[in-house]
Amino acid sequence: MLKAAVSYEKVFARYSDEDPYFALDLLSDKGKDKCIGVPDDNDWENARKMADFLGHFADLTTRVSASLHVTANNFFHEIGEVNLLVNNWMDSDDVLQKAMAQRMKDKFDKYWGNLHESDPSKKGKEKENINLMIFISAALDPRYKLSDYTQFAISEIYGEDNGPKVWAAVNKCLRDLFEEYRIMYAPNIASSQAIFSLEAEASGGRGSMMKSLMAKKMKLNNGGSSSSKSELDKFLADEPDDDGPKFDILAWWKGNSSRFPVLACLARDVLAIPISTVASESAFSTGGRVLDDFRTSLTPFMVEALVCTQDWLRHTTPIDIAENIEELTKLEQELIAEYKDNKAKATKSSTTTKPT
Repeated sequence: MLKAAVSYEKVFARYSDEDPYFALDLLSDKGKDKCIGVPDDNDWENARKMADFLGHFADLTTRVSASLHVTANNFFHEIGEVNLLVNNWMDSDDVLQKAMAQRMKDKFDKYWGNLHESDPSKKGKEKENINLMIFISAALDPRYKLSDYTQFAISEIYGEDNGPKVWAAVNKCLRDLFEEYRIMYAPNIASSQAIFSLEAEASGGRGSMMKSLMAKKMKLNNGGSSSSKSELDKFLADEPDDDGPKFDILAWWKGNSSRFPVLACLARDVLAIPISTVASESAFSTGGRVLDDFRTSLTPFMVEALVCTQDWLRHTTPIDIAENIEELTKLEQELIAEYKDNKAKATKSSTTTKPT
């Protein structure tokens, strides 16, 4: 609204000259509050500054409220963006901007800016701490991981005093999570790999004896170096991937799930966490419009069908030809076969009904 009003600055100035009642209405008393009159140059300058500042938050809200792609791994970067914007306003010479930025900084610190260390000697309810899953999702992004970029960004947000503490807490949380997932999924992954190797040996016949012997020797030779590094250490040791507009984090983890099977399970659960409740709240509001006072007898199955159909019609996801090439080929063959059968039946029926 401010951005649209700023574009009509000259119109408002001309309107006050053409219509005297416009200025009188803005100067009239309305209850206890007295209006300030026609906007002057200082007011328009403040409106431009506010529109530019709030424009960043409008773009940020659009990014974090997305529901058709992963947003969990971007939340950490958005928090850093907000921190920089607020700090820039706090360094401003404008008294109004500085006061507003200070209030926003207090709110920012309440949710994301403070790290409260637990003290067992103190009784009572502990202060709510920051959610470390914000950093875990960023660490599972192959473009950033636990690199210098992530460490410097944490130091920039939390300062030189709390930055190392947050960095240590993030490292500990990630390794604890990996150990928990390794205990849950590693035995299943190992058993499936063993079954796969046995099937490969059985299918290879006698000619596979040489390959299995060489594989065992290579495993023994590399055992000292490979066993010392965990799956998480190997992932963090690799160079970060290049960042690009077409990077798909879900496709990356799908393609590298054979290299990092346990980490892929962890990334699947962490990246599925939405950072905004806009999508779920929209679904509930849509359900309220579907199940109103005049249609209260609809069954839950029918309500679910109507809500899902409405969502699919509004957000049509394009079909990926490369991803579904086998399914499309099979469907095409079935349609061709059905067409030929119908044509043959039509020809046969026409010959039988032909008069002699």
